[in-house]
Amino acid sequence: MKTKSIIILFLVTFKIFSQESNAIKITDLELPNAPAFTLLDYSPTIISTPSTTQAFTLSLINSISSGNSGFPTDYALEFTPYWVFANKGRNLTDYVIKENQKSYSKPYKNLSFSLASVKKDTIQNISVGIRTNLVTVNRKNRQESIANLLLKLERFKEITDQQLTLNQNPYESGTAEYNKWNLDQINKLSKLEEYKKLTTEIYAVVDTLEASKPVFTADIATAYNHFFDENEFKSGRFGRYGAWLTLSANLKLSKSNNNYLTIYQYSRYLIDKMIYDTTALSYKKEKNLDLGAKVELQFNDFAIAYEYINRTNQKDNYRSVGNLKYKINERFTITGGFGKNFEKTDNLVSFLGISWGIANNNELDIVDK
Repeated sequence: MKTKSIIILFLVTFKIFSQESNAIKITDLELPNAPAFTLLDYSPTIISTPSTTQAFTLSLINSISSGNSGFPTDYALEFTPYWVFANKGRNLTDYVIKENQKSYSKPYKNLSFSLASVKKDTIQNISVGIRTNLVTVNRKNRQESIANLLLKLERFKEITDQQLTLNQNPYESGTAEYNKWNLDQINKLSKLEEYKKLTTEIYAVVDTLEASKPVFTADIATAYNHFFDENEFKSGRFGRYGAWLTLSANLKLSKSNNNYLTIYQYSRYLIDKMIYDTTALSYKKEKNLDLGAKVELQFNDFAIAYEYINRTNQKDNYRSVGNLKYKINERFTITGGFGKNFEKTDNLVSFLGISWGIANNNELDIVDK
């Protein structure tokens, strides 16, 4: 039988602990743009960081000016192995506490793979991408919050061990009398003033940890695109390959952990063979270096941003886009973008997208393994 104190906390709440896994549930997972989308410059924003992603994220993007029926025709699925396979290795000590004791991250924890399908005119694009976090510098107050959480959890164990004696249940396991006896014990414990105060404080500390952003992050990503013309499989050919680095710094705008000014720096190396040369009647190959920056203001679940990216080896070829993002809840995020994309013609950016976190296995075992 696992620790009694953790079982009790789950029975009183549905937000933090799980009875079956003795876990703290991370509810503030991000739903960012998949690299398989951003490689094609086909998303409300190109500059983003992986943060901590859900196990599976489905992104739907629709061009507002596309003239179609309005139903999204472009999709991306992002897959994070850590939240799917590392059930036995996930625990609070390893994932949260130890990570805050060093400035670098374990890349596999934020590693994600993505697959996207994008159709533009007669061209069908299939892209794959990978990304992860290299370096994260956490805030001092985050470390203090973790230490505070551990103290409160330890005190919680002491209270439940003193007040709860489920192993003394005199009835046969599984009977109505057995369940009623356990429930009476739990109800009695939940009425204790110290217990109620402590659980409220634990919620507050976890909320603080979830909302807190690091001081600095460095993230890398790479993606490949293969495209098909006129719905012909035999026409498939190399389209694009890109690799990029994103640096970000988060400045707190208030004592609250929900308001930030984030500044991004973006560098991308791009090999592009999707430009058709009407003179040579073939696709030409280009190598480009994109450099850009982004400024984002976040207020609680709403964020507004502006990004500018310059294609350095081409004159007057740049992307200038304003972004809006609203996080409906831990599962759904809506994003929008409007502005100018790369290229000199057909370069209007007018996207509306939604990201849906499909999986829910985002729990951390609280015991030290």
